[in-house]
Amino acid sequence: MASITNDVAELDLLDPGFRVDSSEVRAAAERHWYARTSLGPAVLRYEDCAAILRDERFRSAGAEHLADQGITDGPVAEMWRDFILNVEGDRHGRLRRLVGQAFTPNAVDELRPRMRAIVGDLVDSFAPAGACEFMGAFADHYPPQVMFDLLGIPEEEQEGFLERGKTLALTISYSVAEHLAAIDAARAGLYAATDWLCASRRLRPGDDLISRLLGAADQGDRLTIQEFRSMVLGLVLGGQDSTRNQLGLAMILFARHPEQWALLARKPELAARATEEVMRLAPVVPIIWRTAREGLVWRDLPIAAGTRLWLLVGAAHTDEATFGADARRLDITAERPPQLAFGHGAHYCLGTALARAEMAEALRILAARLPNLELAAPPELPPDLCGFVGPSSLPIRFAMPR
Repeated sequence: MASITNDVAELDLLDPGFRVDSSEVRAAAERHWYARTSLGPAVLRYEDCAAILRDERFRSAGAEHLADQGITDGPVAEMWRDFILNVEGDRHGRLRRLVGQAFTPNAVDELRPRMRAIVGDLVDSFAPAGACEFMGAFADHYPPQVMFDLLGIPEEEQEGFLERGKTLALTISYSVAEHLAAIDAARAGLYAATDWLCASRRLRPGDDLISRLLGAADQGDRLTIQEFRSMVLGLVLGGQDSTRNQLGLAMILFARHPEQWALLARKPELAARATEEVMRLAPVVPIIWRTAREGLVWRDLPIAAGTRLWLLVGAAHTDEATFGADARRLDITAERPPQLAFGHGAHYCLGTALARAEMAEALRILAARLPNLELAAPPELPPDLCGFVGPSSLPIRFAMPR
């Protein structure tokens, strides 16, 4: 998987067995701050990843993601170009101002009681059995239900949104061409559903996000229908599938650290810190992309304009130079430097407050209701280059409620 030349390792990101948290990546990071790959330099250490995310000489590399896979035109390519992650400059700032009004911490805090109610109802459905398949019993339902409530999606449309979201998540993988027809069908279905939602809310406004954004304006400016489609796409990807997988990764991590699970049950006020620690050690997005806007030299590495950098934040999060000798240990009481999974700078994740709230509200209740958590089978995880990383299935056991 890795070879070493002049202290700089060569990593194969396309190897199906490649893992950011592997011993090969740790060895490469100990030798040098970056590794060579066939796709571009892979940045391995925390300070470099954090600095590159802040540096305006780099932009989001999402725009090249499909082109790198030979997809340069057609509806899926157009959808990807319109996605806020891939929009730059003044237009990006405009979209963030308009959409960001719905994701302030105060707006998210108003959703917390509903989050707790959803978690409680779901746990009630499986806790008496003392075991469940966690993804199907909980993770597949909780983040999507929050999103359904947020957008005001009627019950009869919810299953369609859930299935489209799982398919559209393949867009951030390195196997888009293989799944192009399915992604395009999901895109068409999502766009049609979004158009219907916007039309119905114009006739009958409610208290949902679509209604609020239809009324929101920045100096008279409003979202177009295509921008609404792209906003809903972002919510389906970021607010549904990413949090779903992050919950699965959290349960794996806590099952392997039962003392931390018991501590969280005793001290639910640690849930926010536990969320950060989970995202540090097991981020659902272990690799972030950036592209150089101009030619430059970063430390000892000349970087040509247009070079794509692969920031291995999942490795950077265990950098002992930043996090100390216990960098790979789960400790929900520790005060750590910020984890980087949400990015930084102009493309800092818009849904950060929502994702953090969803995770924290779920973890505090799950820890209290599911004591003595164990994995009932070894989890199977996809390669780290597949997009969102998480288990498709996660059988767990826990103590029966008294």
